[in-house]
Amino acid sequence: MNVGNKSMDDYLKIMDEINQKFEEFRLIILQETEKVKELENFKLTPQQEITMFYIIRNEPIIAKDIAIHFDISKSAVSQVLSKLEEMKMIQRQMNSQKRRETLIYLGDRGKDFHILLEKIDELLVGKYYSKVSLTELKNILDTLNKIIETNKNKGREIK
Repeated sequence: MNVGNKSMDDYLKIMDEINQKFEEFRLIILQETEKVKELENFKLTPQQEITMFYIIRNEPIIAKDIAIHFDISKSAVSQVLSKLEEMKMIQRQMNSQKRRETLIYLGDRGKDFHILLEKIDELLVGKYYSKVSLTELKNILDTLNKIIETNKNKGREIK
């Protein structure tokens, strides 16, 4: 099978190399930073962790926005949020402007989680990312954005 002027094998070979580098990078992070090990103390599932990342970036937020962003049902979001609330990672408050809406904020443990993530980011910037030019980092970001955009646009393709 050909993809443009390149064969599928060429893409698969590069993907294998990219995956290996991601694995090596993850190993470096795990070995080099004690702070990353502290994340385990929060005992979050991957789904809970990703939800927390989204809440941190968009706080305050409503459950409907989380469901839309991750393209999952409101009941699935509700289950994750209930568990996060039980763990004190989030807290919910009624929206004083729209009384039928509940706003989601970081709870006490969620704030601790956020602070730890910031410390890890600072450590990684100081130790690794700062050794690479901003242009190179922006190129990586552009590439990832193109891949993500491809996924977002797949439903809009004309067949």
